[in-house]
Amino acid sequence: MKSLSAVALALAFVAAVPAWAQRADRNVDLPVVRSVSWFGYVGGDDIRAACQPGTRSHIRLIYNALWEEQVRAYDLFPQPDGTAGLNVGVLADQGNVATLSVSNGLDITNPWRMKKGERLLNVGETRDLMAALQASAAFGPPRDGLRLPDNDFWWAVSSCRDGVWGFQAYHYPTDGFANVRFADRLWALDEVRVPISKPRKLEPAEFRRGDDFDRHSVQRGRGDRWMLVVGKDGLRPR
Repeated sequence: MKSLSAVALALAFVAAVPAWAQRADRNVDLPVVRSVSWFGYVGGDDIRAACQPGTRSHIRLIYNALWEEQVRAYDLFPQPDGTAGLNVGVLADQGNVATLSVSNGLDITNPWRMKKGERLLNVGETRDLMAALQASAAFGPPRDGLRLPDNDFWWAVSSCRDGVWGFQAYHYPTDGFANVRFADRLWALDEVRVPISKPRKLEPAEFRRGDDFDRHSVQRGRGDRWMLVVGKDGLRPR
């Protein structure tokens, strides 16, 4: 199949832009087409690459509610007038992460099989959510060496605010998870019709891997069993 012309491609992305982003006062950048891996998406590689003074603010929160069960992604775009655009994406039954990539245009949460939602937060909703993020130390710095297994509950937050990059992560039930103040506020704004899988007590991750998994599987980079490791200002390269 022939590729779209540059003009046709641009028109296709404009048509996909959420209604809240099409207003002239929203200061939305022109579409940028790129493809990133799921791990790069979680780590906010695209946000970090675009984060410079004068660029719009962008905050991405990933809630890993056991990889094989559910993942929720939230992209928040604070606006100069105090409001914010919120895009929500929910993955369920996603299988092997090695096969997933994100076609990333203006609608950042439009990959593969995500069930999507979007809304414009008013000034009060935006203020309360941002205050909860601040109270949670969501903009970093993270704990260097924190491990995030595929089959545990955790949050990862990547952000660019006023041209400043930030990253944070929380691993349930310890590793700062008790400090999360934004989850309930964010979930109250989440209108995607997939019930939220909230943290529950589980056996340690290594006891829930199954007979076909051991520590060497992580080292070999198996797509259906993985471990992310946090560095001083983001995810460490895999």
